[in-house]
Amino acid sequence: MNAGRGLITLLLVLGLSAPAMAAIEFFGTARVLPTYYHNFDFNDGANDRPILNEGGFVKGEHIRAELRLGWMAKGDKWSVKMITEADVILQKDTADRSFYVGPEKSNNPNTGGEFGIERVELLYKFLPQLELQTGWDIRQLDIRTGGLLFGDDHPFIGFRGKLAEKTGYELLYLPIQNMGSITTDPYQSDEINDWRVYTVKINQKVGGFDLSPFYAYSDNDNMEAKVHYAGFEALGKIGVFKPSFEVVFAEGEFDNGKDISSMAAFAGLELELTKAFNPYIAGRYTKGDDDASNNDVEGWVGITDIGRFTPLMGMDGGILSEDFGQSYGATLYSYSPERAPLQTGLATDNYGGIGNGGRGSNPGQRLLAVGARGDLSNWIDKLSYKTQVFFIWYDQTDNLANSRNPSKKVNRYAGTTFDFQLNYALNQNFSLGYIFGIFQPGSGIKDQFGDDPAITNCLALTWTY
Repeated sequence: MNAGRGLITLLLVLGLSAPAMAAIEFFGTARVLPTYYHNFDFNDGANDRPILNEGGFVKGEHIRAELRLGWMAKGDKWSVKMITEADVILQKDTADRSFYVGPEKSNNPNTGGEFGIERVELLYKFLPQLELQTGWDIRQLDIRTGGLLFGDDHPFIGFRGKLAEKTGYELLYLPIQNMGSITTDPYQSDEINDWRVYTVKINQKVGGFDLSPFYAYSDNDNMEAKVHYAGFEALGKIGVFKPSFEVVFAEGEFDNGKDISSMAAFAGLELELTKAFNPYIAGRYTKGDDDASNNDVEGWVGITDIGRFTPLMGMDGGILSEDFGQSYGATLYSYSPERAPLQTGLATDNYGGIGNGGRGSNPGQRLLAVGARGDLSNWIDKLSYKTQVFFIWYDQTDNLANSRNPSKKVNRYAGTTFDFQLNYALNQNFSLGYIFGIFQPGSGIKDQFGDDPAITNCLALTWTY
């Protein structure tokens, strides 16, 4: 009896003296997205090929579900955040989680019915000037402006902090690929599949503006290319005017002696006129390659083009940010034609991009955008909209194949896109959204593929908790 009381007393003392556990906050979203894709090859006469989105490969009508459950714990100097996700195309196989047998997913599309840790952010602040950060949460260099260079949830480790009241910095090491040898001889190469990126960014506040020079070094052993990126972005507000700007230069070389020299730029201006009407105009430029047969690789390829999620021109589900890799060449999240199909036999000279598939021989882009967004709650409570038109030209077309008239170069005008988005929040936990998008081919697309428009329709049902 006394021994039992002594044990209880000891456990109470240990429990009271132990540090208190941090409270854990749970949160999440559930999005169900009935979607329709049509004619991403611009040809009514051909069967549509599968399109890659976050849930897998799909054609025509389908329902994608993005299901997230997250949790966070934090203290005065530290925090831990993790988000699990299942992103699937709704069908029996994925709902029953029986799409593949055994441990191998192989090349089966739409395998993702299990929850996996989609994002992790681990922080510890030693000093205001020195905060350790690691995980695979969203990190970026220019997502607030044009998104030409990098923004993604790649793995990272690094530091950030405030050097002064209006001056901050961030240093990152991104092991994008670190897979070792893919050959049967393990001694042939330890780095054949490696791709590592090192970045630094400074943020300086001057008046109502953020001025941010940045630098990235891409050591892409997988593509045998080393590239230095140097850029600058600026954004701010003057009265009703909200300007933003970005320019990035790329210089590097391949192991085979080919030189990489390219650039990209963005500029935009939004006017905050009224609650219901905020128009904008913007331009986006990526340099194209004019001769894939020489040693000068001039087509712009960033680390990950993240145009889809930029604040001015971005639209999650807008038609240009879907997968046009089979035709125009802009892949999922990207606006640039970095995977445009080239003439047969030409070198692609890949040196980056999502999945390391961006081609240095790509035609580049000149894009003019006009649009508007606003809150219509003065007329219909909790209703908002965004609409925009893109006028798109290739920068160079020498490497493209003219199937309509093989003796002539492809026309530079690629086409026109139109997007219209509505969002209605019934309450803080549930909203309805809708996006319609159309890509009307111009002469440049017609010369290569066809003259039928590409279309997307998407309904978004979103639960937030």
